[in-house]
Amino acid sequence: MAQMNTDAAVLAKEAANFERISGELKSVIAQVESTGSTLAAQMVGQAGTAAQSALARFHEAAAKQIQELNDISNNIHTSGTQYSSTDDDQAGNLASSMNI
Repeated sequence: MAQMNTDAAVLAKEAANFERISGELKSVIAQVESTGSTLAAQMVGQAGTAAQSALARFHEAAAKQIQELNDISNNIHTSGTQYSSTDDDQAGNLASSMNI
């Protein structure tokens, strides 16, 4: 059976990468929404309605993307904590059973 090694520090670093990506995406989303809002406000009739609808769909999709990135980051953080805790517990159990 292959051995699995985990490094909580590496997991924390990778979680931080997802948080960074999420932050960058939020900035891009804000720029797109600002431009889209300006454009939609200047359009009237069907074009304005279509622009507003497209902006709403973009906002909804962007919110889902941000939530997914946040979920991934949280899951990585939780996994790192659980791996470390389990490893510490097992090391303690082994030391106890060996009377070390």
